Amino acid sequence: MPMKVLVVDDTNTDRLLLKLHLSKLGYRTVEASNGQEAIDQFLEHSQDLDLILMDVQMPYMNGFDAVRSIRKIQEQQNQEWLPVIFLSASAEDDDIEGAILAGGDDYLMKPISQKVLLAKMLAMQRIADMRRRLVDSNLALEHLASTDHLTDVANRRSFELMLDREMSFTRRYGVPMAFAMFDLDKFKVVNDTYGHDAGDAVLVEVSKRIKMALRDSDIIGRLGGEEFGIILHNVKEEDVFKVFDRYRSIVAELPVVHDGIEIPITASIGVAMYTGELEDKAVLLKRADESLYEAKETGRNKVIYHPL
Repeated sequence: MPMKVLVVDDTNTDRLLLKLHLSKLGYRTVEASNGQEAIDQFLEHSQDLDLILMDVQMPYMNGFDAVRSIRKIQEQQNQEWLPVIFLSASAEDDDIEGAILAGGDDYLMKPISQKVLLAKMLAMQRIADMRRRLVDSNLALEHLASTDHLTDVANRRSFELMLDREMSFTRRYGVPMAFAMFDLDKFKVVNDTYGHDAGDAVLVEVSKRIKMALRDSDIIGRLGGEEFGIILHNVKEEDVFKVFDRYRSIVAELPVVHDGIEIPITASIGVAMYTGELEDKAVLLKRADESLYEAKETGRNKVIYHPL
């Protein structure tokens, strides 16, 4: 994808000429005519900007102050570094030093030579490409660190962090949530009878079935072994049992087929509702776990939910 460049200059002819040169080179552009407009455009396009070309002398807010503000926003929002090239008619050492101290990465003299601009843009393209690869690598590592390698749902650490977040949201806004722990019944028998490959296939298939049934705002995670957790956001208490019993049915209604063999599977589910009371996560986990234990002890393949 071609680079996207924010062009900032208060002189219309200079700004339009820069945009024309960049367009001929295949770059996408957005523009601003002063420092405050530059900040506004940065906020609007920060997710896909690759470079800022910033004039120094402008009314309302000069380029140095605008870049200082942009760097502060990036720091506060923990954003990736965005290259900035200052544009100025001044060749004074103090101005060049000021540009770098303000957060700039390079300094171009006006009038700008097309040949020099092309060379600088090629260098910035390399930086933009490296930046994209770094962002992609970080996202991949983050996914690996937060995802169960077998089932591709949240791992326990990630799931509990999301549970903390949802409980905090409920406390703040009063939006109720439901948390459930579910366990595949007699899973050891599956492994002993059909083998661990079959057991893994069952875990993957059950995870897939539940994920497909959940809303975008709901969360599933693997807590360990054959035990999973589900968080339902903004669910009414009168609907809690019905919703989780539907998930139980989704698990039980069809066997898992592995290597041509049909493997029957059921799940026991223990549910706890959270409406914002002061109990901590450990108490919520304990309530769901106790309901799960009751479901297992009283026949399996059922949902146990005790209203508050």
